[in-house]
Formats: sequence, C-alpha cells, structure tokens
Amino acid sequence: MKIKQIPIYKRILKELEREIQVHPDYADLRNRKGLLMIVKGDLSGAKQEFLNALRLNANYQEASLHLGTLYLETRHWEEAEAVFLPEMKKKPKDGFLQYVMGIVSLQRGRPKEAVLRFYKAIQNHQGYRVLFQKKGAWKNGKIYLDEKVEKSLHEIYLHRLYAQFHNFMGLTLAREGKLTLALQELKKAEKFHSDEFQSHSNLGIVYYCQGSLRKAIGEFKKTLKINPRYGMGYAHLSYSYGLMRRTREAFRYMEKAVRLNPQYADLHYHLALLYSDRKQYEEAMAELKKALRINPNYLFARINLGVLYEDQKKWKDAIKEYKKILRITPEDDHVRKRLEKLLAR
Repeated sequence: MKIKQIPIYKRILKELEREIQVHPDYADLRNRKGLLMIVKGDLSGAKQEFLNALRLNANYQEASLHLGTLYLETRHWEEAEAVFLPEMKKKPKDGFLQYVMGIVSLQRGRPKEAVLRFYKAIQNHQGYRVLFQKKGAWKNGKIYLDEKVEKSLHEIYLHRLYAQFHNFMGLTLAREGKLTLALQELKKAEKFHSDEFQSHSNLGIVYYCQGSLRKAIGEFKKTLKINPRYGMGYAHLSYSYGLMRRTREAFRYMEKAVRLNPQYADLHYHLALLYSDRKQYEEAMAELKKALRINPNYLFARINLGVLYEDQKKWKDAIKEYKKILRITPEDDHVRKRLEKLLAR
C-alpha cells in the first residue's frame, strides 16, 4: 500500500506536517509522521522522524519500537538489536520483543538463541503459537526452522507497524467526527495485529468522540490496568471526567499524566486550567509557563497567562504577554483590544 494512492492519507499527512511547524517539539507528532512516511514508502524520512521523536523524548518506547522495526525491514540487524535488546530487558515477557529478537538472532547467525526467543514469545503470547503453526514452524510442541519458514517469519513484524498506522488513522478520523471511517481503520489495525492495550485505548477515544463518556472511561481504565505507565491514558481519563464536571477526578488524573509526560505542553496547559478552576492561580501560572518553555508559540497558553496576570493586577506582565501574542498573530483583535485597554490605564 502506498499513501499517495489514498487521498485521505495524503490529506492527513499534509495536516500533520502543518501541525509539526506549529509544534516542532512534540515527539508524538514526529512519531506519527514516521508511520505515514513508511506507508508512503519514504523509509529514510521515516527513520529521521523516529530519531527526532527519540531526541525529543528518549524514553518514548513506541517510537523506539517503530525505529527497530524499520531497521528490520531495511536489514540493518545490528542497529535493530541495539534498539530492541534494551526494550526487551525492560519487558522480558513482551511476546513481540522476544519475537523480533528471535528474528535478529537468526539473521546474526545465532539459531539456537533464536529458537529460545521464539519459545519465550509463544509462552508469553499464545497468538504467536497460532502464528508459528500457520507458518509450519510449530509442530508437536517444537519449533522447526528452514529457509522457507524463516522467510515467511520476516513478514510478520511489519504487521505490527501497519497496525499502528491504521490505529493512528482511525483516531485521527474519530477526532474529525468521521466515526464510520474511523472504525474501519481500527478494524484494519486489528486484522494486522491484535493488541488488547491498544484496542481498549482506541475504543475509549472513539467513545469519547461520540460523547459516550462512561464507556470511554471504562475503556481507558482497562488500558491503564494493562499499562499503568501510559501517561496519555490518564490524560484521556481527565478529559472525560472534565466533560462530566467531575473536576476532582479530572485534576487527579491530569496531575498523573503530567508526571508521566512532563515534556507535553498540552498537558501542562490543561493542568493549568484545572488549577484555575480551583482558584490556585499561582500554580496555574507556573504550569502555563512550563507549557510555554516547551512551546513558546502556544497561543492559548500565552493568552491564558496574560489574563491571569490581569486578574492578579500584574499589568506589566500582562502587557508583555499580549505583545508577544500580537507578534505571532498580529490579526488577533481580541488581544489587541485588551492590550490597548491596559496601555490606556
């Protein structure tokens, strides 16, 4: 599949590129663009985007796994091992990591080690047993490898990557309100690679976009039960509880999201709004400043900071913020009027 053949994919790639211009320091955006570049066929560009994501967030596991899979596809076995081995040590029971390390071991001339990796993949994820049976590599409780089997096993790691692409497309379409198309993409993802964690998270976002907030919360909680370190899972819970006006839960979950993803300006911004609701204005301003350190062009954060300065009668600071906004967007009449009012004092 080539992205240029599918108009909706081309449109989303262009929109993503525009978003990166506004938020160049968002690791998520770089990771998503890397996925789109792979489906487009630009493997060199994809590699650079995954490296950009990891430069922005060295602990970004998803980008790391995508980079490792790309190295497998381009037959850079040593580089792939350098990516996957540390991840496998962190998650020794992850079936996918054991599987791809088995592929690497095969290609680097370590067949006994490869077989052990494949056994562990099967033990930790029954789906791999079915997979090996279909490929003729699993018979009577033993793994058998020959040249034909080895070649067919190489194709499988790409399934996970294509699943990630369709997941991203599905969520993007869900946010646009195109729920039928979104569900079609998520079903494609499931066909490529069934992942319980990803499925619960994606379904939660679709429910959220539909306005079915209780169902969304249920799915996000299932996601976090599987992976309690998933920062965006807490953020999604916070957004859901916020819409239900359950501000105590919204605040608690957003605090946790920020602790797990301190490099995301959006999360600091939303935590600032929750602090403002609690009338904790100093804490709100501190969070807005953190968001602006990450992204100085974050207009909503800068506008809110200016308004808080006004409320605190810090006129000079408010004027300074409004002038910065008008340098970025000189056509903003609302901010211009606020600035003129302050200058006329």
